[in-house]
Amino acid sequence: MIFRIVEEATGRICMSIDCDPETARLYLQPGQVLMSGGANLMIDETKLVVVDGVSTRKPGASDDPRPLAGEGEMLAAVEA
Repeated sequence: MIFRIVEEATGRICMSIDCDPETARLYLQPGQVLMSGGANLMIDETKLVVVDGVSTRKPGASDDPRPLAGEGEMLAAVEA
């Protein structure tokens, strides 16, 4: 299963990992939330943020109109 570690305050994607939920929780730092969903492990985390549970392109991140890998993925917070 693919997980994203996301900063709660900003929506910045800190890390994407493919493992079980217990292992994924080991990577969490204070102020971060574990989110599941998505099909693309390899994404450009510098160009995407999570807004209302959806991975969204950062403003000005790319002029290319084609979707970025991982853009538009629906993510859900994983309860502790």
